[in-house]
This record gives sequence, C-alpha cells and structure tokens, in this order.
Amino acid sequence: MLLPDHAAQWRLSLRLGLRSGLCIGLALALGVWAPDAILLGLSHLRLLYPSLLLGCLALLLLGGLGGWLAAWFGRALAGGLIWLGLAGLMTLVIGHLPYEGRSLTVWLADYRSWGLPVYPFSSAAQSRLMVAGFFIVLLLAVLGLLQGYRLEGIGAETDADGRMSGRAWFLLLLPLPLVFGVGLLADSFVNSPLRVGPRLVHEAIRTGRTYPGDLFALSQERGVNYNAIAGVREQMSAHYSLLIGEVELGAANTIFVVADFDNGAWIHCRVVAEQLSFCYDASPPYRRGFAALLTTGQIPADCPECAIKVSEPQRAWLLARSERFAASPRLTRLAQWGSYVLMRAESPGGDYAVECLFRGHSLVGLERCREVKPG
Repeated sequence: MLLPDHAAQWRLSLRLGLRSGLCIGLALALGVWAPDAILLGLSHLRLLYPSLLLGCLALLLLGGLGGWLAAWFGRALAGGLIWLGLAGLMTLVIGHLPYEGRSLTVWLADYRSWGLPVYPFSSAAQSRLMVAGFFIVLLLAVLGLLQGYRLEGIGAETDADGRMSGRAWFLLLLPLPLVFGVGLLADSFVNSPLRVGPRLVHEAIRTGRTYPGDLFALSQERGVNYNAIAGVREQMSAHYSLLIGEVELGAANTIFVVADFDNGAWIHCRVVAEQLSFCYDASPPYRRGFAALLTTGQIPADCPECAIKVSEPQRAWLLARSERFAASPRLTRLAQWGSYVLMRAESPGGDYAVECLFRGHSLVGLERCREVKPG
C-alpha cells in the first residue's frame, strides 16, 4: 500500500506522463502533417483534412498512452520498451495514412466507394516507411528510457496543487523540437513525394491558365512545365479542385492528378520524377468511348484516346442492352475516387439505366456494370 505522500506523487507522475506523451504525439503529428495541411490546402486538394485529423488523433492517443503507461511502470527499461512498441504503431499510422487513411476518408464520404482499393499501399511505400520509422523509433525509445528522470525534474518544479512552474513547462517541452524535427524527416520520406504532384498542377493552372505570353518560355524561366496545360487551358475556368488520381512510386515516381473545374471541364495531369509531364482531357473514354460501347460494342477508330479495356463477357453484356440506348445514351459522371470513375448511362427516354465502374489513367478499363433504377 502506498503512503499518502507516495500515492500523491504517483498520481502526479501519471498526470505528467500523460501530459508528456500527449505533447510528444502532438509534436510528431505537426511535424509529419503540417506541411500537407498548409501546402496541399493551398492547392485545393479535396478530402484532405479528415484523414489528417484522423492521423493526429491517433498519434495523440498513442502518445498519451505511451506516456501514461511508462509512468505507471516507473522503470526506465519498461518505459523504453513501451515507447519502442508505440513508436512502431505511430510509424505505421504515419506511413499508411496517405493510402489506407485516404481510402477510408473516401469510403466515409461516399458509401458507393466502400471497399475499393482507392489508394493501395505499395512495396515502394513500405521501403520509404522503414527509413522514416527508424528515426522515429530510435528517438521515442530514448525518450522512453529517460522519461522517469524527466518526470522527476518536472515534478520537483510542480506545487502541491499540480500547477507547473515555468521551469517545469520548459522541461516538459524540451524534447519537442527534436520530435517535431523527426516528424519533418518522416514527412520528407512519406508525404513529400505525394505532395509534389498536386502542387505542380495547381501552380500550372493558377499561373498558366491566364498567362498572356508563351508558356514554353515561361516554363524555361521558372522551371515548371506550364506548357503541359497548353492543349487544355481553353477548357479551364477559374474555380477548380484537385484530387490525387493514382500513385506509382518507384525509380521515377509517377502521380496522376485530377482537376475538376466548375464549368464541367475534367482534366488529368501526369507528374513524373517531380516534373509536370502533360495534361489532357479526361472525358473521351467515358463520354465517347463508353457511348460507343453501349451502342455498337466497339471503340471509334478515329478516336484512339477513347480506348477502353473491356473483357468479352462485359462487351456481350453491354451489347445485349444496346437497343435500349438507341444511338444517343445520356451519360453522367457520378463520382471519381482516385483512379476509379463511376458513370451512369440512361436511355434517351429515361426509362432504363446502368451504372458502370471504370479504373485507370494510362489505359481505362471497365471493372463492372449493373442495372439501376432510372431517374
């Protein structure tokens, strides 16, 4: 049984441990995701903040749990092992949030996307995560070993009512710049490669859309390929939003960025090795190619950009319903989630409808179709 003074000291240690862990979790979250929150927010990226808030909450909870448990055991070795394990969990949260975290955000935002691997986690992403995780685990394990000594110093500067002095706050916050720095380092490995694409596309649209001079000359002057939007900038309007379409990490990172404009323009941009490659009208496979599949079962020969990869059973399923669409089906893009596009086709009279799910950027493929109620 603890004596009254010892019991009060133990309760104080638990409170300080919890407070310290929460501060560490918050500092790590700010280092990892503050650049995304600021830079991608300015780039008009959709569905950005829900996943970031989810990640911050996860790191706060894990940090608070780590600080509290380490204080409860009260031994340096136990504190180091606890923080070692929780740092590994934090690393998993950081590495998987740009993929499964964003996929979950999409699922919650639109139930029709539920279960789709919108942003799959790849082996290349795993390699980057392991490098970033090494530094996170190392620092937090060391802080766990030292937590008991830190809490003793903080507790000595805390009065009987639990109020912390200026020196106590200084000791509590002392390691946070290191934690924040490790978070920034993790951001450079995990998030930064995914952030480049939307930022380049945003800059190309923001500046190049209304630039009165030669885009090629501007590209040479500023080092951004504004000329990539030359073929589609007449379609663009002032208001737009961006969405990460697809991520292919490797020797030359490739990111597809989707730009939706309020005038109905729909543009895909390809970013390769942190350079904007080209932007093109995304609609032909869906508005012309899909219409041809519904009516004739074949892609128009004069429209190579309309190509759609379709299996023979899918082609036969569509052809069996071609008479219902006559020669002019009414097409609507219902949603896009990453590289997935959901299209709706209605008969001219509006008495029959199907919904088809497509996937891909370089080559669009038909995933599945189903009949739905018209209207």
